[in-house]
Amino acid sequence: MQSKFIESASNTLLLLLFFMAAVSYNGKLFGYKSQDLLSGKKEFVEILPPTHTQLEHLGLENMQLEEDSKGIWRIKNSSENERVVNTLAFSKGIYGFGGPIPMYLYLDKSNTIKQIVLGENSETPDFLASVLQDGIVSQWLGKNTEKMSNIMPDALSGATMTSNAINFSIQKTLDVVDNKSSSRYWWTVLDIKTIIALLVIFLGLIISSIKSKKKKHLRTAMLVLNTGVLGIWCGKFISLNILLGWVANGMNLLTSGVVFLMLLLSVLMPLFFKNKKSYYCNWICPFGSAQELAGRLSKKKIKIGAKFMQILKHTREVITLCVFVGMWLGMASDIANYEPFSAFIFQHASVAVLLIAGLGMLTAVFISRPWCRFVCPTGQVLSWMNKMN
Repeated sequence: MQSKFIESASNTLLLLLFFMAAVSYNGKLFGYKSQDLLSGKKEFVEILPPTHTQLEHLGLENMQLEEDSKGIWRIKNSSENERVVNTLAFSKGIYGFGGPIPMYLYLDKSNTIKQIVLGENSETPDFLASVLQDGIVSQWLGKNTEKMSNIMPDALSGATMTSNAINFSIQKTLDVVDNKSSSRYWWTVLDIKTIIALLVIFLGLIISSIKSKKKKHLRTAMLVLNTGVLGIWCGKFISLNILLGWVANGMNLLTSGVVFLMLLLSVLMPLFFKNKKSYYCNWICPFGSAQELAGRLSKKKIKIGAKFMQILKHTREVITLCVFVGMWLGMASDIANYEPFSAFIFQHASVAVLLIAGLGMLTAVFISRPWCRFVCPTGQVLSWMNKMN
């Protein structure tokens, strides 16, 4: 009983260290600045006009602006009633992987977008650049609220939290400045990928509770669905970057509902079934599932010596604690960017991430789920959550 209490207390302490490190790195917790946490004063989001450089990118380098209302500036001496709008004023609670993604929209008198420039944000530069090259922003040029339906549903819903944040921010901003209802903004989240992803997660919930000799075959089917549907097709997974973003800014169900459900099940399932293993890691995680499938390609496995295994049992904890130190030193984002999960969104993933994921998969053929067991900081944080009770 005493040892159980000590384990629970130590895991709770480690989880608190994670939150403290995240607050130290981001300077805020759930939208509150760290210095204002005790006072309860919510972070004030300053809506800034575009800089001279941003005006140049908008094609307005020789123009002057005058404020019309919060987040909206009119172009002086323009006979076309042209305006520049900062989406940050109209997209509260919409976040990408790293937080809000403010944009400046150059609108004509019919609220048609003539140009878009991104403001300062905390997204991974290489990842964001790849998303932009994919046309997530350019698809909106020439669009207004009447022409939104011309955008393909798959592009509108987006494949990642970053593209979702960009699309929803622009969509909601256009609705607000055009004095139209933004109720449809909530329905666009229910695209086919989201619905199928939810079905796969609930199917995993059912299969994990079945006690049958055929469960091995059902598990194989679940591993394939996790890898193919949740990973490759939908790009839905929990990562350290996502957790850091939620800790800093809070979580929005519109852009993160599926991933939040994954986290919720990972926390709740051990409470009901008294299983200290992470439900997410064992039954939902796309990369964990891919590794297990890779392990079935060969019956020959590398035998790890008992002494070396004793060391490996603690490497994941050490790596995660090193990440905490990195947060305090301001390097957490660099570390978290190399988790292999984003390799599922291969068209936007960096070469380094693809190489790490490939190496993990190759190793998994001969060693059972090596990333999950010996490296994954996200899995370690989830493990601490499960062992708090």
